[in-house]
Amino acid sequence: MAKTSLFRTAKDLWDGYTDTGRSYRLDNNVSKNGGRKVYLLGRQLSSGNISLYRYACSNGKRQRESLNVVLCLETNYDIKRENEEKLRLQAIATNTLNDELERRDANFAPRLKAKIRLVDYLMKLADEALKKSGNRHSMYAQYYRVAKHIGIFDPDVTLGQVDEDWIRRFINYLSFEALNLNFQRNAKRKKEVRLSQNTQHIMLTKLNMALRIASRGKNRLIASNPMQELDKDEKIAAKKGEREYLDEGEVKKLVGTPFRHSRHAYDIKEAFLFSCFTGLRYSDLIRLKMSDFRADKNGRFLKIKMHKTKEPLKIYIPNVAFRLLPDVADENAPVFNMPSHNEWANISLGKWVKDAGITKHITFHCGRHSAATLLLSYGIPLQVIQRQLGHLKSTTTEIYAKLVDESQHDASKMMDSKFF
Repeated sequence: MAKTSLFRTAKDLWDGYTDTGRSYRLDNNVSKNGGRKVYLLGRQLSSGNISLYRYACSNGKRQRESLNVVLCLETNYDIKRENEEKLRLQAIATNTLNDELERRDANFAPRLKAKIRLVDYLMKLADEALKKSGNRHSMYAQYYRVAKHIGIFDPDVTLGQVDEDWIRRFINYLSFEALNLNFQRNAKRKKEVRLSQNTQHIMLTKLNMALRIASRGKNRLIASNPMQELDKDEKIAAKKGEREYLDEGEVKKLVGTPFRHSRHAYDIKEAFLFSCFTGLRYSDLIRLKMSDFRADKNGRFLKIKMHKTKEPLKIYIPNVAFRLLPDVADENAPVFNMPSHNEWANISLGKWVKDAGITKHITFHCGRHSAATLLLSYGIPLQVIQRQLGHLKSTTTEIYAKLVDESQHDASKMMDSKFF
């Protein structure tokens, strides 16, 4: 087939760009058998076009990456030139990455890895997350926290210097040396509090995410993610924790306990009880407006987009919760007067819970847990509770079912102790 001909059919397009005689082609099985570590593959679409993806194999680990690049059926020479340019650029990138992996596996210094400092790269990701969400207490805070600790551990390390051994040393730092920076803000009240295991796990997960982003896409900075080279038992696992919640009697105690711990007339009591009755997160409580409430033949309901997941949520509101709402003149103003972050709200909440004679460690998120377990104890089906809480996966809701099962088991054991 002449090189200048147009590939107008699916067969011609496939045969033309997998032909070993062409300068730029899909490496396909030729590269597999040739022992390359990185090569291009194509997948024929129903339209006859070819979607490109990159396949890599190093140290027995395989990775497939979609390139979002499509070679189109050639109805004219402009499309043909675009196809050849797309394939030329992807071939260059693939060959460069293949060279990098071969150099790394042969213990030669890599050339592709950027000289950008890891701290600077993490702060760039943090700023991008903040710009996207506007939330300083989510992805931004997590990237920022990792960057702060790397700044303490090894401030000048570059992406090119991060390898498996460096990550192992950083894990050792997190496990045995790192201090909780929240207790280091005030020089007069510094405390040496170690990071919890779950905080270490989250930080390592966020570092893994950053390295994965740096190793993918058209503007990749490193050939591969060195975190993938670590065995599972070398990483810091999340510690299985208990989801604290309040039972019906404890919620009633709080309803009858006056709240005396708010310096700024915050609606801590009303907002927390509203969470116990509806399952709303703190991030949604502080954004709640009267204009979010609607009514139909079934009663009052709330219709919002959840701040965390950006998913729509519609839930019916019981009267006991609706009566907690403060009088607000402007229907577009926040319903509850609350601190912007739950860290300060939780301090006041804890004092009020103690006033009620409850010894559990309760935070605002426990209101969401309490709503789930109360509904389960009332016999509400899991599918309904999943919708009420806005869970995307049923497995998340099933966690609460296990909590209720454990409580019922404890109750049966108590019955044994009373009558046997």
